[in-house]
Amino acid sequence: MSKRKRKSKSIYIDTNVALDYATQRNKETIAVLDRIKERGWKCISASFMAMEMADYKKQSLYVIDKLVNRKWEARKVLSNVRNTDLNESQLIDAHNWFADFVSRYKQIEFYDFITDSEAWGLAQKISFGSNLTAPDVIHLSSAIIAAVYKQCDTMITQDRNLIVEGNRILREYRLKTKLSIKTVSDFRKAHFKSLKF
Repeated sequence: MSKRKRKSKSIYIDTNVALDYATQRNKETIAVLDRIKERGWKCISASFMAMEMADYKKQSLYVIDKLVNRKWEARKVLSNVRNTDLNESQLIDAHNWFADFVSRYKQIEFYDFITDSEAWGLAQKISFGSNLTAPDVIHLSSAIIAAVYKQCDTMITQDRNLIVEGNRILREYRLKTKLSIKTVSDFRKAHFKSLKF
């Protein structure tokens, strides 16, 4: 009797999961993504993630520059954080930080899932029919499209609202058999019960 080859998994990851790993701010996420890497499983996400991560890093650099280097008061920094005025060197730092993340976590592949009017129609329908923000709609729509085309069967996120709204949408669209949305903790419990972090 021949052994069946175990199917390699592919997991859609939300930007907050990537940020947990890139900033080393969540030990459980680091342990789970490292175990995914060890297993040779693939992580996918929308190309949009790169822009969200760039926004995060640019805002971080802006805050550090204004608070530490220019001695602005915190209230002024926070009220202007969306109006970054970074110099070329800082923009290069932000790009290099993202490139370092991609280099360290080679398991992730980026795709443009929302490429035609049908896909944008799905995203718009989800947007108007839910309490999700535009970035969350882009990720959920991308994960749904990936699942329909059998590129993933699980989305992991740390965003509780995305999980609640996303699961409601999956039930409404009868897609619960194609995609599940889990926290990193729930994914760990389902696949890596003995994992220590």
